[in-house]
Amino acid sequence: MYRLTRRLKFDAAHLIPNHPGKCARLHGHTYFVDVELAGPDLDELGILVDFGTIKDVCEPLLPDHQYLNDVLPHVPSTAEGLSKYFFTVFREKLPLLTAVTVHEGPNSWCRFEGPPAASGVASA
Repeated sequence: MYRLTRRLKFDAAHLIPNHPGKCARLHGHTYFVDVELAGPDLDELGILVDFGTIKDVCEPLLPDHQYLNDVLPHVPSTAEGLSKYFFTVFREKLPLLTAVTVHEGPNSWCRFEGPPAASGVASA
């Protein structure tokens, strides 16, 4: 089984309503998003999924320099909520997707996992 990861980055602001601490106030993060894929077979070039394809598919879906509470109003703007949301939207174009990890900084992250949806190379 081959496993690969492409790391993407975006900056965004958010707050967590009703949080008992400082996260209830407006603040921002430089988020890193690890997009993980797995599969048993490589294409004729010896590639599971081209890293450029992963970037081309996922980067436009990242809410870069936006206020998460406005642009994703039905998604909790926590690492947990974002990792599940990104997994769901990336999976539509990347059938070999197995996990998405959202890093809020160097010490805090959440990984959302799921089994591969299908075999084969992703489509852009």
